[in-house]
Amino acid sequence: MEPAFNQHKLYGTLLLSIAFFIHFSNLGGLSIYALDEAKNATAALEMWQNQEWIVPTFNGEYRFDKPPLHYYSFIIAYKLFGINEFAARFFPALFGFLCTWISYHFVKKNLGYQVACISLLVLSSSLHWYIQFHMAVPDPFLIFFMVSGMMLFFEWSKSGFRSIGHMMGTYTCFALAVLSKGPIGVFLPCMALLAYSLLMQQLNGKRLKRIFHPVGLALFLLIALPWYILVALETKGLWLEEFFFKHNIGRFSSPMEGHGGGFWKTCFFVFAGMLPFAFFLPQSILHTLKYRTNKGTTFALVCSGTIILFFMLAGTKLPNYTLPSYPFLALIIGNYLYQVLQKGQIKSMLVPGTLLSLLILTLPFGIYFGLSTEAGLEVPNIMPWLFMISYLTIPIIVLAYRKSNISSMIYAMAASFMLVSLVFFWLAFPIIDRQSPIGKAPIAEIKTENLYYFNNYNPAFLFYVQKPLVDLRSLDDPNAASGYLITRLQYLPELDQLGLNYELVYSKKDLFESPTSIILKLLPDSIN
Repeated sequence: MEPAFNQHKLYGTLLLSIAFFIHFSNLGGLSIYALDEAKNATAALEMWQNQEWIVPTFNGEYRFDKPPLHYYSFIIAYKLFGINEFAARFFPALFGFLCTWISYHFVKKNLGYQVACISLLVLSSSLHWYIQFHMAVPDPFLIFFMVSGMMLFFEWSKSGFRSIGHMMGTYTCFALAVLSKGPIGVFLPCMALLAYSLLMQQLNGKRLKRIFHPVGLALFLLIALPWYILVALETKGLWLEEFFFKHNIGRFSSPMEGHGGGFWKTCFFVFAGMLPFAFFLPQSILHTLKYRTNKGTTFALVCSGTIILFFMLAGTKLPNYTLPSYPFLALIIGNYLYQVLQKGQIKSMLVPGTLLSLLILTLPFGIYFGLSTEAGLEVPNIMPWLFMISYLTIPIIVLAYRKSNISSMIYAMAASFMLVSLVFFWLAFPIIDRQSPIGKAPIAEIKTENLYYFNNYNPAFLFYVQKPLVDLRSLDDPNAASGYLITRLQYLPELDQLGLNYELVYSKKDLFESPTSIILKLLPDSIN
């Protein structure tokens, strides 16, 4: 038997430190550019500026998309760090690390220190995991509270649902998950927990009474319900109608914003997101099914399976939807690899190790040629060379296999994508980010002037100018307006029909989107 990790706490602490560093890597060095990031970060800024704590708005209009928990956290960060990219992403990164930390300790408690270390390597080498927690969006909060609540439920179940502390923690987490992203925060985990409880035959009359304890239910309602009541009263029910029917039922029943696809798309998202250890997923699932008497791994399989299946059936499909399954998938992969390690089954590492090595070899060129297809994007020749640093792990993987050193193979596999993550955040993506419309826009020049918009515009501008844009159509005489107009290139013919006088001062195609953002200087004096 080959020891996976020394029992000394140094290994776990070191791995957590690396995960912490990557979670916070270059948080403030990348612009708030993605549509969802820009709208969420700006909505929080508007709430703070307007001292509005109930109704979220974006550019003065109701924002129905999400509940307010992430907005409140962004406001706290703005107060602590100022209005900037780091502040907007601080709490998402923090909750990402805390979710990693809690997952590690959950595995350590239920499956042992060595499985916990391997599971931590699996989770903390996922580039997709870090990308999601680098974004100023509500998902990091939902993921943290959903995963924490499910893990607390498992601990609660071990006491026969007698532990008051675990009960209070479970209900609190699910209530905060509902304040993070709505009813999905309690509905989806409850589906998974019900499936697990029925499978393990844990439910009877007495236990159901303990689960639905009046104190726990009261705590849940006390935390989750007041804001929904207040926003309903404030908007005469409009906010709840839009949120529940359009952004919850609508997203599940049909594709929204072009994010549709078959069930296989969800599977692809999960596989890509769990790289580099995704190549062990089939074996890990079969191993878990074979040894289903292990409550910890069975629980993880049911939770991850329920989450993935739910979004396979949903009409709208996005990569971030299935992220709550990642800690549970990391657990079952970690447990499988520990068994491989214990039994010295080096041959089980051959196919995954070979496939991963091939992926590492081709990844730099795939990234380069993939980016090169984006119109208007200048991809420097150095780009593939940056990612070739992961090539250093291939000889280690090969040599470790030849020496039947499974633990070294696991380390090298994890290191390959940790290096990819560091290169992505510190070197590669900043090159791309500087070419966004925001990166080169004359923000300092225009933010002190009157600002308008026409029809539609890139929402990231609103975060950087830090003040509302006036709808040009709302003016009695648009031709008399002075200042700057932010819009899209496609709307110039309409502006010309209005007889608007302007000078084009800035034009740049949006990154990975078809529209071109433009800024026009309005020339009212030229009229007549």
